[in-house]
Amino acid sequence: MFRNFFINLFFLIPVWFLNLITVFNKDVKRKFIFDTQSKLFLFLMPKFDIHKVSDEDIPEIRSLIEEKRSNFRLSKKTKKKLSKKDFFIGVDKNIKIREYVPYKTDNENVILYFHGGGYVLNSVETHDLAVSYFSEKLRTKIYSLDYSLSPECKFPHALDEAVVALDWLIQKGIKISNISLCGDSAGAHLAASVTHHFANKNKQNVHSQFLIYPMCDPSCDYESHELFQEDYLLTKKAMQWFWKKFQSNAEDKVMNTFNLMQYKQKVKLPQTIIVTAGFDPLSDEAENYAFLLHNNGTFVKQLHYPSLFHGFASMTRLKAAKKAVDDFLSEYKKIL
Repeated sequence: MFRNFFINLFFLIPVWFLNLITVFNKDVKRKFIFDTQSKLFLFLMPKFDIHKVSDEDIPEIRSLIEEKRSNFRLSKKTKKKLSKKDFFIGVDKNIKIREYVPYKTDNENVILYFHGGGYVLNSVETHDLAVSYFSEKLRTKIYSLDYSLSPECKFPHALDEAVVALDWLIQKGIKISNISLCGDSAGAHLAASVTHHFANKNKQNVHSQFLIYPMCDPSCDYESHELFQEDYLLTKKAMQWFWKKFQSNAEDKVMNTFNLMQYKQKVKLPQTIIVTAGFDPLSDEAENYAFLLHNNGTFVKQLHYPSLFHGFASMTRLKAAKKAVDDFLSEYKKIL
């Protein structure tokens, strides 16, 4: 209770004051300074080693995280009324998808959104405020998929559900050429996995993909994994644990719907925007993925925010995070 109180109070402290009291304690890596407000916020956040959690305890941890996210309210609320409605799709009607309709829409395109959490954690609920904010800013209808999590449902279960969600949207009368995929972290991986899936089968692909600090490569063998392996919310050990929980068998690593860096097809993927953060273990692999798409002839743009960390997109109560999110949403809106 006290931690919640102090964290909510923390957001009221002016950033200039935080910069003043930490002027001699800056965190500099790769010649960039870690955002002061973000640094102090992560210090206040409760810490736990997710990679030490047993499979039996994962459901309890998910519930705890959902409760904490609700108490902390890390994302800005929408300024205007936004309608939401849950649907249940699939053969057994057991896959939840939430529709977000802003007060005004500017185009006929829609977004299918996939939340992050390493394929193990989080839900439509943990990302509800963030997706609401995205929908209002983009003035675009968004559908957020509550896909099944690992280790109960390993690869390619979430991919199969994402394809079901796309089919459902198409059955609603939305053309695939009017559907953009968006996700953060594991959700960004899922979005790219879907576009790879369609490219592999030479099927018509979606309109575009917007990938926010995507997990791309299960090797976790990049300089950024070493530089930012601890102290920046996402850790290297956590990422290795997430991939292990998600993987079904050894053959997955050579499949380009699992390891995005295995994409070798000459088929161009949909126009792509990739967001990276400077103090993020995944920054190097995401940049390498952007370069892979560029070499493939795919239109790709990378938006890099050097002072921020993995997870900032759903923490817009942080001043620098909000500024970055508003910036990347303005870029997203240009291609919708």
